[in-house]
Amino acid sequence: MAQQEWLEQVYRVINSYYDKPHDQNEHIGRILKLVRQPSIAGTGEGIEECAQKVMDLLTEIGCTDVHLERYVKSPVVMGTLKSDEPDAPTIFMYGMYDCQPPEPLDAWSVPPFEGVIKNYAQYGECMIARGVANSKAPLVCFLNAVDAIKQVLGSLPVNITFVVEGEEEMGSESMIGWVDKHLDELKASEGVFLNGTRQDEKGRPFTILGNKGVLYLDIEVTGGKWGGPKDVDLHSMNAAWVSSPVWRLVNALASMRDKDDNILIDGFYDDLQELSPADEALTQRMIDVFDEEMYLKDRLTADKFMKDLHGGEALRNLLWKPTLNIDGIWAGYTGPATKTVLPHKAFAKIDVRLVPPMKASVMLERIQRHLEKFGFDDVKITQRQGTPWSKDDPECLAARACIEAMDHSGYPDGSPWPIFPGTGPAYLFTEKAGVAYVSYGLGQSGRIHAPDEWMTIKGMRENEMSCAAFLYYLAKLAKEEKQ
Repeated sequence: MAQQEWLEQVYRVINSYYDKPHDQNEHIGRILKLVRQPSIAGTGEGIEECAQKVMDLLTEIGCTDVHLERYVKSPVVMGTLKSDEPDAPTIFMYGMYDCQPPEPLDAWSVPPFEGVIKNYAQYGECMIARGVANSKAPLVCFLNAVDAIKQVLGSLPVNITFVVEGEEEMGSESMIGWVDKHLDELKASEGVFLNGTRQDEKGRPFTILGNKGVLYLDIEVTGGKWGGPKDVDLHSMNAAWVSSPVWRLVNALASMRDKDDNILIDGFYDDLQELSPADEALTQRMIDVFDEEMYLKDRLTADKFMKDLHGGEALRNLLWKPTLNIDGIWAGYTGPATKTVLPHKAFAKIDVRLVPPMKASVMLERIQRHLEKFGFDDVKITQRQGTPWSKDDPECLAARACIEAMDHSGYPDGSPWPIFPGTGPAYLFTEKAGVAYVSYGLGQSGRIHAPDEWMTIKGMRENEMSCAAFLYYLAKLAKEEKQ
């Protein structure tokens, strides 16, 4: 069967499911099986049951060697589908079955684990459930697409190894051991694919070819030799002759960044490099379709970008500049009554987003040197996270397959992100195994981690098609390379 012919037939199979009433749509039924099962990573609620449901779904689409592997906390689910073609490329499909807690429950318009389908906001018919967008529906949509391909071809044009974890919302600790165990298999593959809902508010698709890293720190100031109460909060009248740990913390943080958003830490930008021609070309492609109003009005709810940046200059900052952010700051009494105290401790959490070739260890040293330079050597720093950045070669097979699928999706103005400003476990694959980690998928979703998390039904249909298209172009481009 001609390649283009089978992809069109797969689309027809997928449409045949979604043209049915929702309660008769087996593909939606599979998604409901997963979203109706709580699986809270932080508490362990429903984790084992959800892992079993993922195993059942893998078995249902014909996977072999379906099993669990245990490392730190939640089990990793694995399964394999082999192609009948001897030279077929191999891809790892990475997903996750855990989700965030649903609280606050009274903020939901529907029960969080029922998977109610209703019209929502301006997006039309949506499934509303905790975990539907992040990331149970995308996981099941990929399985549905694979099942549709098998119905048309009888086999797959690629080899797929599924690895589905249950600790993504807790830092993916188990994936460290998993990658070490399966390193040789990973190195022999074309890379790792994460399915997602990669359409913006205007429907423009994108694919992700890298992620910023993050250094996450806890900051603590306590009274000591510099002054300030050491053991207990004082009456605030003592602020006349005892220094405040809260002001010391505020001043320490203020020394790192001025009122115009300039970061003042020595060497903060020293490691930045000129973009490669490939990254410059992808960045310019994004600039050409950048919608400043959409970002400010619809996504960021902000009046302007910092430093009055506009257009391409603002986008370049988002992609290629490191950040210094205060995530939280607190001390003393914060209740509704009046309580005049001089706190003996003050706390903050900060994060630094890292871009190539920056390293978390080097940045931590620069922050420590900065505080010592300005006389804040008593400030206690505890590193909570030091996740490296990840980066793909845009010319690798997996990246090109994503871009081809996106460019032929029927949606114009697609953008391959050479690096995404968020952070994830991608470095485990790109750094340790040296393989690509790419993410793509049609569909719109929202309110991830918040009440009324949603994904459109239209997006589920089209997401399955985009998964099929990715596998189609992966096989097609691999054959062309061998010719």
